[in-house]
Amino acid sequence: MKRQRPLTILVDASDIDRPSGVRTAVLELLRALVQQAPDWRFVIMVSQPEPELVQSNVQQIRIPFRQRLLERFWIQLYVTQLALTRKVDLVHFARALGGISYPVKQILTVFDITTLRYPELHKRTAVWFWRYIQPWFLHRASRIITISEDVKNDLQQEFCLPAECIKVIYCAPKAVFRQQQTYPLTALREKYHLPEHYLLFVGMLAKKKNLTTLIQALHILQREGESFPPLVIAGRHYHQSDDSTIFEQIHALGLDAAVIYIGELQDEELPALYTGADAFIFPSLHEGFGIPCVEAMLCGVPVIAAASGAIPEIVGDAALLVNNPLNAKEFAQAIKQLLDDAALREILIERGAQRTQQFEWTELATKVLKLYDEVLKGDECNTKMRKHQ
Repeated sequence: MKRQRPLTILVDASDIDRPSGVRTAVLELLRALVQQAPDWRFVIMVSQPEPELVQSNVQQIRIPFRQRLLERFWIQLYVTQLALTRKVDLVHFARALGGISYPVKQILTVFDITTLRYPELHKRTAVWFWRYIQPWFLHRASRIITISEDVKNDLQQEFCLPAECIKVIYCAPKAVFRQQQTYPLTALREKYHLPEHYLLFVGMLAKKKNLTTLIQALHILQREGESFPPLVIAGRHYHQSDDSTIFEQIHALGLDAAVIYIGELQDEELPALYTGADAFIFPSLHEGFGIPCVEAMLCGVPVIAAASGAIPEIVGDAALLVNNPLNAKEFAQAIKQLLDDAALREILIERGAQRTQQFEWTELATKVLKLYDEVLKGDECNTKMRKHQ
């Protein structure tokens, strides 16, 4: 029978209006997908309308709730309605939180399982969901996408999922980082009162980002009489696991002049912010990918990062890695080494430029579209995954 409508993909893209690595991963992937598959139709559930997804083959459905439980309940009702009436051909839960799409096949993307690795840093409701609800969704997905081999290994170990049912597809930086810089560095310095030299952290103010250890490292350098440029912190507060206590720590250690918090920036401002930094420092306890590290490398900035989660896999030999993310002295030594060794800086910058070539959204979207096609043609793993449950 001839198809009466275009192939239709329903995508859960809830909460991507909030700046984060997940927003970058989901939004940029969707932009690439809808451009590469103009004959397909995408119905995308969003918390707020996304101007960047306004395309002829895209229908955006605004979720009417922001409270998490009501939001997930509404999403499930909407997915069920479209699936039962066969108005969609495939459901992609692109925000890690799964659901039921019977009788339509589904793909589920998982970004990390930090909630289970560090339960003390998250709300009890989130930990409960990942321990008792998410496994049920994972074992009923047709296929699972992870953003690194590290996340894939975590899923296999934690949930006994078969390796052949998990597809690793990396992330990439925002599109603005591939464009010519349009926001001038001089204007950025003036707007945010930035010094000529500074260290940089970009990311949410969340407990897993481990900023307390980085601040302690600066205190060690200050106590030992070492000179270093101030640390600029850019990012929003993460209310689900807020780390606002760092500001008390900064004051208590006498580092008020050594740390500058500038809050959230617009996407178009970020390349200039990275470019002006002497070094980018990412002390996170656990990451499923670590997009800010790639963004920094793309801007020609040497990176110091914790050797945790997927970060070593993503940066390779293009960053100075700290083996113990909770060891402030190791971070202090790495900062001093990078600031003192101009040759090392140039080596890391060159390696970073080469490393970023493998993170490009057009190629990654092609892999996702291929996976969609495989699942639609019957290559699914949910039966195998249930057997492993």
